Amino acid sequence: MTPHDSGRSSSGLTNSSRRAFLTGVGTATGAVLAGCSELPGMDDSDTSVQFAASEVDDVLVETELTPPEVRWPVPVEPAPAAVDDALERVASLVAEVPESLTPDDVPNGVVRAEIGEQRDEATARRDELADATGTDRYRAYRQSREAREAARHAATSWLAIGADREELVAELRDEYSAARTETQDRYRAIDYRGPETGEGRLRTVLYAFRRESDLRSGTRTLERWGVSASDDVLETGESASTLEHTTATVDVWDHLEERYRSQYGGDDAADLAPVFEGALEQSIEAADAADVPRQNDGWLEEIGLGDLDDSILEFLVWRAGQPIDRARDGMADARDDADWATGLYRALEFEVAYRALETVRDRVADGELAEPTVEDVLAERSAALEAAETVRNSEIAGERATAPSLGAYALAERLRSVGWVDDGVRRAADRSPDTNVSLRSQYRDYVRYRAQLEALPDALEAFRGRLLE
Repeated sequence: MTPHDSGRSSSGLTNSSRRAFLTGVGTATGAVLAGCSELPGMDDSDTSVQFAASEVDDVLVETELTPPEVRWPVPVEPAPAAVDDALERVASLVAEVPESLTPDDVPNGVVRAEIGEQRDEATARRDELADATGTDRYRAYRQSREAREAARHAATSWLAIGADREELVAELRDEYSAARTETQDRYRAIDYRGPETGEGRLRTVLYAFRRESDLRSGTRTLERWGVSASDDVLETGESASTLEHTTATVDVWDHLEERYRSQYGGDDAADLAPVFEGALEQSIEAADAADVPRQNDGWLEEIGLGDLDDSILEFLVWRAGQPIDRARDGMADARDDADWATGLYRALEFEVAYRALETVRDRVADGELAEPTVEDVLAERSAALEAAETVRNSEIAGERATAPSLGAYALAERLRSVGWVDDGVRRAADRSPDTNVSLRSQYRDYVRYRAQLEALPDALEAFRGRLLE
């Protein structure tokens, strides 16, 4: 049976629902809104989501914003010794910089302050990562790259003060040549071997996605890299820190690749590249069949909201639709680059964004989101977290939603984003009690993340249906 049998598209939505999406809904009312080719602006005079800071604080007393529990999926765990080696590299670089810099050491106050800040940042990151245990060591290991970057920035900036600049630049250029070759080689050598099981496919595509992302980023960063003897000491330190981060990326993935192959990608593993490529092709076809209009002049009218006359809701709908174009373009780019795992990540993003936009559009058309109270703002947050819990407790396409997979990664991303929105609400509540504060952006974001989290189960069903068939 093809995805189009029984009236269903390969995106998991019925043909009638696709037609409904394109024709829009007939319940929206209000003055006709002119089409907009750019992100709609916000009207600062609109007070519908403005409250006294004291009112926000009063509500938070009753509704504590407990940070969402973000569980990042772990495709493979590093050996404890590898994490220790990375942190030792940070310590050795930090040790090259005096603990207390004086004007005699560094006469320029700006330079002195920056070197100290980079050293302190590296030390703080190292100490934080050293406390990681269990599955948290995977994230700590990847984040050790930023600690190494800050430490190298401080160490090279300090070294550059009294160094022969021509000699130092020559050494950095040699280091660049080696780093560029290593990064390109690792990126080009990515393969997709893994267990030929449902859980194995899910784990392998998550692992490959993180590996592709890091090595591709490193490769492109070095394409823009440069250093000159005329650079000041901080610029020289920054150039060195970029090389350190890229070298650290190679180190991290060399070790994780060794660990992955020993546990999941040995000689008995299957080449999953054809599976991933086929799933990506199906996903691109599904996105084309969905035929969601691209954001340009008249986009709101095309999705059935041409009569919308509310700048806050207009902005909300526009933001809800933005990930769709990014996901479609990302799938095409990944196919061109043969980055199959990245393409599949974009495919899942499309499935989520498509459904979330439908939800937001329909809620706007039905008048559900107009003139919210503080309680309404936080109710969107609560609904988002309830949706996340539903995902956590789900089994989708025969596999746990929270198994190491792109679905678990997408869930963690959105819960992290909810936590960031929470920070904005807390800042609003902490202002002077009589101050009027706006919760426009927080309301908009809670609504969007709620829609995305509610869409995730169906999106995963469609996505995994292609990946695991």
